[in-house]
Amino acid sequence: MPSPSTTNFPQPKSWDEFEDICADMLKKLWRDPYIVRNGRSGQKQNGVDIYGCPEHLGGRVSGKVTGVQCKNTHELGEGTVDDEVTAAKGFQPPLSEYLILTTAPRDANVQKHVRSGSWPFHVHIMWWDDICLELSGHDDLLKKHFPGWIRKTTTKYDVISLILSSAPSEWTYDDSSGVHYLNRDVKLRIELDRTEEPSRLFHEPWVKKFPDPNGERQLVYVYYEETRIMEMMCVWVDGARHLIPIPRGQNNLTISHFRHHFGSILNASIPGYGFDSALQRAGITVQGDED
Repeated sequence: MPSPSTTNFPQPKSWDEFEDICADMLKKLWRDPYIVRNGRSGQKQNGVDIYGCPEHLGGRVSGKVTGVQCKNTHELGEGTVDDEVTAAKGFQPPLSEYLILTTAPRDANVQKHVRSGSWPFHVHIMWWDDICLELSGHDDLLKKHFPGWIRKTTTKYDVISLILSSAPSEWTYDDSSGVHYLNRDVKLRIELDRTEEPSRLFHEPWVKKFPDPNGERQLVYVYYEETRIMEMMCVWVDGARHLIPIPRGQNNLTISHFRHHFGSILNASIPGYGFDSALQRAGITVQGDED
């Protein structure tokens, strides 16, 4: 029986649907939840439908931008590649990398043309086979765009991927219960432990960099349906103005990309205070994957 990893999905019926699929996939590939679809139909786009700052180029701190052209077509020729690259030269800011995503099947001649060409920036092509293979590893994307192919089981990795692919604005917080839930999949919840503990005080030096130097531990759980998937210890700082995942150590003030995204979700419900500015004040940086 064919599985998502061995079968091509049905091609999108419209360019807009294809761009939606590509944008969602690139959020995961690039670890950039803030990628942008460029303009709208009828506007000059300089060969770029989507752009963002991928992690492999240094993320948003680097300022390096990748532009993407989405071609919902049955065939992609060398001339089309040349035309799109030429148009992309006019994009501002100048691109560091250019990616063509297409529903066309792989073409060895076009692949050779791209490998051997002299380009103003790195140029890559992802064919429909490549896109299908990438999509097959993300159940949340299959559920959204190809629901007939979704597997019926949910793994811990699926839950983590669902959290990472969500934007903080997609979550709703109920302060009376201390529960965040994902609007598009309410089976996924993040819950603050509201039980009383003998002592919740937290005394590491980085907490004292805030105007209010007192910190309190806060245990946070992730549930999918009624199954507890994981727990994370966080700290309320500066009079409960920020809730920060505990860094790796007093002498290693770093958190993973997942914990940074997790913290962004927790702090989205706290009005008027920026999570990233709190990390900067504390001296905490984002480095590496989850331990």
